[in-house]
Amino acid sequence: MKRWLLILLIASGVALLAASDYKIRTVKVLPFESYPARVTVGGVTIAADPYDTDEKSYKAFYVKTMNSQGYYPVHVIIQNTSQYFLLVRTRNVVLITESAQQLFTIPAAVVAGELFKGTSLDKLSDAARVAPASRKFGTPLADFTEKDLTNKLLEPGKVSDGFIFFFNPDPKKNLFAGSTLFIPKLEEEGTHKSIGPFSIPLNPALAPAQPDAK
Repeated sequence: MKRWLLILLIASGVALLAASDYKIRTVKVLPFESYPARVTVGGVTIAADPYDTDEKSYKAFYVKTMNSQGYYPVHVIIQNTSQYFLLVRTRNVVLITESAQQLFTIPAAVVAGELFKGTSLDKLSDAARVAPASRKFGTPLADFTEKDLTNKLLEPGKVSDGFIFFFNPDPKKNLFAGSTLFIPKLEEEGTHKSIGPFSIPLNPALAPAQPDAK
C-alpha cells in the first residue's frame, strides 16, 4: 500500500513539475510570401498557418500531444495596410470543415486548462524562478493567453499575429484537411465599419500526406 502511495505521489509531482517548469517557445512571423494560405481584402492581408500535427504544435507550445488530445491551433498573421485601427473578434471566426461542419474557436485559457488538468496553470516552481532569463520559463496559462489572438487591436501599417484554437472530436483525422478558415469581418475602431469577409482555404498550407507503407 505504501509503495503504491509513493508511486502516486511521485507521479503527481512529475505532473506538477511539467506545468511549473513550462518552457516558453517563441513563434516567429515570417514574410507573408512564406504563407501559402492567405487572402487580401480591402488593404488587409490575413495568412493562416495551421498546426496540424503534435510535432508542429510542440514548436509553439510546450505540449507534446496537443493535437492527439484534440486541440488544433492556427497561427493567424494579419497585415493591416489600411489607415484604420481594426479589431478582430475571434468569437466570430469559424472553421468550415471538409464535411461542411462549422466549428467555433475555443478560448486559449480553456485549452490550457484542459491540457494541464490537475496541474498548476499559473504558478512557477522555485527552480523556474531562479533560472536564467535565457531559459524562458513561464506558466501554461500565461503562454497560451499571451499568444492568443482574441480581440487584438490591429494598428495601421503594422503586422499582428496570434493563435486561435479549435477542438477536433476525432483526433485520428486531420481537422484542417479540406477545411476553410472563415473570418466574417474586421471592424474599424470607432466607426465599426467592416472589412471582409476573409475566406482562407487551409489545404495549401498543409504538408502533403505521406503514402501508407505497404
